[in-house]
Amino acid sequence: MPNHNRRRRLAWAIVVVLLGGCTTPNVPLNSLKLSPEHLRQNHTRAAMSGTISAENSNGYFVGLALSGGGSRSANFSAACMFQLQRLGVLQKVNYISSVSGGSLTAAYYCVNGRDWNPQNVQKVLTHAFATDLIVQTFAEPWNWVALTFTDRTRSDLLANSFRQTLFTHGLHELTYADLRADRPRLLINATDLQSGRRFVFCNETFDDINSDLTKFPLAYAVTASAAVPVVLHHVTLRDYSTSFTEYRHLIDGGVADNLGVQTLLEIYSNHIAAARRDNAPDPFPNGAVFIVIDAHTEFNSELSNREEVGWFQSVKAALGLASSSLVNRVSLATLADTIVRNSADDATARQIRQEIEDLNETGYLEMRDRTGHDVRVVYASLSQVGTLKELPFTGFRESLNRISTYFNISAAESYQLYEAADLLVSEKFDRPLRKIASDLNRGGK
Repeated sequence: MPNHNRRRRLAWAIVVVLLGGCTTPNVPLNSLKLSPEHLRQNHTRAAMSGTISAENSNGYFVGLALSGGGSRSANFSAACMFQLQRLGVLQKVNYISSVSGGSLTAAYYCVNGRDWNPQNVQKVLTHAFATDLIVQTFAEPWNWVALTFTDRTRSDLLANSFRQTLFTHGLHELTYADLRADRPRLLINATDLQSGRRFVFCNETFDDINSDLTKFPLAYAVTASAAVPVVLHHVTLRDYSTSFTEYRHLIDGGVADNLGVQTLLEIYSNHIAAARRDNAPDPFPNGAVFIVIDAHTEFNSELSNREEVGWFQSVKAALGLASSSLVNRVSLATLADTIVRNSADDATARQIRQEIEDLNETGYLEMRDRTGHDVRVVYASLSQVGTLKELPFTGFRESLNRISTYFNISAAESYQLYEAADLLVSEKFDRPLRKIASDLNRGGK
């Protein structure tokens, strides 16, 4: 009898899933019956435009970019952010722009107060999200039936895991309406599958598709940012700006920019251009600070201690090497392109080459941009650990290189990422970050 009841409950669950299917996670903002002058706009903390002067009284633009890289990036980003917080820099950040794994940490920081502490963050960011996805897919029959016969996708399952672990307070699912006023403006980046361009989860983008950002779940924004093609399904949004049935299909933000720095540069440039156009005061008389946290590593050392490599391991390593090499090249190219496009008009080719070399070699750059502002760039990459003098143990560098970009990570691996962040800041970035913190606190005076 008990088995009969279980089978009946399972059958009803499958019927409910099949009938319900899956809808897009966004809802409309305005009725299309309204005239343009009566349309509402989104007003959340995820904004690319608007006034920054009230919250930026020190005269600086301060942007933090968090790269992609699964749970490795999520944990490394958090570890670096705690270092920035210790030095008094994180508290001065105006905007966080994130991609893929970095978006987990960025979104979690922007909705939490007391829960933002090393003990709790290490616990939630080492959760086995990839295992959740596998269990939901293969061990829960109603899910694999839904995946086969409805619009439900693997990305829906991953979003559910993110929601349960990171983005729920009590029984309340966290949305963009829950972004804290005492945190930076949050800009999560995905890639539009049709155009290949960046799709930024912000007021302006959701105004364009006539969708209510206040009701959009943070778990789905993070999932879209991390939706690696093939591994995960794209996240689909309904475009409500037209009476025709139109959609936006979103994949991993790393396809367009794995560092998230382009979004910060766009905001910075737009603020300056708008002020000059309106004959308004310079919003950033003291210049800008861009801090880029990059979780890419040098190579896969997992194979170095194996005499023979099996077919599956070989394919896995080849795919990992291809994606890692591509991401690394794109990251470096993005930084180089950023310097070239924003250098002063009178800068020589030799000066620009030297700036690119300095940033790659030291991770720190001071430059004058094309608008005449002083810009400082801090580029902290996990791959830089190999250049440090004092490492905890022999093989520490290789151990970091073995940490995969999946959404599973062990406590030991997370601990090593925190050690790496501590070492990087103390040995490589302590002096420039302390100078930046001092300048931000006194407004450059």
